[in-house]
Amino acid sequence: MRRTIRILALATMGTASALVLGVTPAAAGGGCHAGITSADSRGDQSATVEMVDACFTPTTLQVDLGAHISFVSRDVGITHNVGGNLWGHFDDMHEGDAFRVTFDQVGVYPYACSYHPGMTGAIIVGSGMGVGSGESVSVRPYEQPDPIVVTKAVAAEGSSFGWIVAGMAGLALGAAGGIGLARTRRSRAA
Repeated sequence: MRRTIRILALATMGTASALVLGVTPAAAGGGCHAGITSADSRGDQSATVEMVDACFTPTTLQVDLGAHISFVSRDVGITHNVGGNLWGHFDDMHEGDAFRVTFDQVGVYPYACSYHPGMTGAIIVGSGMGVGSGESVSVRPYEQPDPIVVTKAVAAEGSSFGWIVAGMAGLALGAAGGIGLARTRRSRAA
């Protein structure tokens, strides 16, 4: 009996602690963990970027203006896409799927897979000093906006976290009370 109460109390307190302290989310969906790779394909009319192990390989690719760049998915069982600023292939890409792009202006063209945060890369066309390099971006000093005044705070509807914590705390207190009751009975019996 004592062993059952002890196991129940430990399980209840462990669950309550996890809820109160918070449980970290599972790590999943991250991008490339292999590090940055680069290739210089200037002088070639075509180049390839492969998607392997949730990485764009090479991560950065330098090409001449007008070169054809093929993006090919080599990952088995992993879905990717390639999204750039107003260019890319936003549909799902599976093993063996490919598409080709050609840039007609010098610049830096970053891209990413929207399914895997951190899976990013960039195509550097020519010197990289052109469209997409920030060369034509104007920068102004930041102006502080007028302050925002909050007049009423509203609790989120459907939030049950408080009830869960209160319930687990109640279970923990109940288990602690049960342990105390068991000790009292044991001491009276002795």
